[in-house]
Amino acid sequence: MPELPEVETVVREILPELSGQFIADIDILWERTFQNKSLETLAGRQIKDVSRQGKYIIIELSSTYLIIHLRMTGQLLFSLDGFDKKHVRMIIQLKNGRKLYFRDVRKFGRIYHVDDPQTVLENTGIDALDEANTEKYFLELVKNRKLNIKAFLLSQKYISGVGNIYADECLFRAGLHPESVTGKIPKKRIKLLYNEIKYVLNFAIDNMGSTISDYRDAFGESGSAQKFFKVYQRAGQACFECGREIRKIKTAGRGTHFCAKCQKKYV
Repeated sequence: MPELPEVETVVREILPELSGQFIADIDILWERTFQNKSLETLAGRQIKDVSRQGKYIIIELSSTYLIIHLRMTGQLLFSLDGFDKKHVRMIIQLKNGRKLYFRDVRKFGRIYHVDDPQTVLENTGIDALDEANTEKYFLELVKNRKLNIKAFLLSQKYISGVGNIYADECLFRAGLHPESVTGKIPKKRIKLLYNEIKYVLNFAIDNMGSTISDYRDAFGESGSAQKFFKVYQRAGQACFECGREIRKIKTAGRGTHFCAKCQKKYV
């Protein structure tokens, strides 16, 4: 599933291409992909801005918004060259003749047309890279919860954008076992996790995100951040730091990779 770095990469690519353009029409090829929650029409609307909160893409129009969640296999593409066209679920046609294709093999992705973004985002926490997500703010969030730290990172209602891949990577770099209980983690270790989240996400953005299976950027290119993983998808391999075998367990309902020696468990 595309996480913050992949979604941020797509936002940065489509913003200059869409900003100021007008929507001519939309073609809905699979009806459940598009959920219209506005009485306003889309045809003729100007695209004012493209931004992101967590894993959501926010396209601001002249009076309404398109909120896009790629989910597991969603892709926003300017060209279908090299891609199977049968998985295209929606097409946004612009008046300048360009098209933005929403391609989604597993059909879990959604595009919402709303008058107010909070209609969709009301339960989405502060973005992990938002300036308002300060160290102090993060410390308060973590220490006032009683759940394991992996579940905290995945929930999206506390901070948003970190998914299974980057949670594993951030916890490894912070030396935290994924089953550590939030309220038991020392303040010093929480501060380290905060800094590692910022580092890991920004590093992944610099490398155009991680391509594990379906993720591609808006121009059909793969990301390369996966080349630098320390633990994710490395079960059975040696830890780069201590040499012990990387383990995989199920935590918060997700496959979780970690090093039992390098990552301390606080319970």
